[in-house]
Amino acid sequence: MREAIGGTWIFQIVIFFILLFTGYMCLSINHSKAFNVKNTIVKAIEREEGVNLSNPDSDPAIRQIVEYLKETSYRTTGKCPDGYTGYNRDGKIDSRNSSFCLKAQAARGNVPDRYGEIPIMNYYRVVVFYQLDLPIFRSIFEFRVSGDTKIMSHSKGVK
Repeated sequence: MREAIGGTWIFQIVIFFILLFTGYMCLSINHSKAFNVKNTIVKAIEREEGVNLSNPDSDPAIRQIVEYLKETSYRTTGKCPDGYTGYNRDGKIDSRNSSFCLKAQAARGNVPDRYGEIPIMNYYRVVVFYQLDLPIFRSIFEFRVSGDTKIMSHSKGVK
């Protein structure tokens, strides 16, 4: 009888560590996928020198991002932080169930241009989401990956 109880405990400990290891692997895979999506979004915004946050239908950067999201298996959504504009997988504005979030930030330059005015430059903050998915329990926690674009002098976002 003593060996039967000891075997049960060892079996439960093994199952627990298998679940723990599987959860860690899922978390690291989801994190790397979200990090790649964030980098692709940043590159698309920098390539197009900005994003028109109010009219995403005609913006080439948003179209590139939507095409990339459709090619990959990135389907994680989340709620955008305050001040961010959220977009779903189709490129439509959706702050509650967003695939990615963008926010234009003004960065004032300190070197006057040839007319003596100090130019206002912009950069963009990007937020994407990933989750801890355990095979049995499904989605447990939601995490964010965020990043910034380089400062752009001719961007479309903030005036």
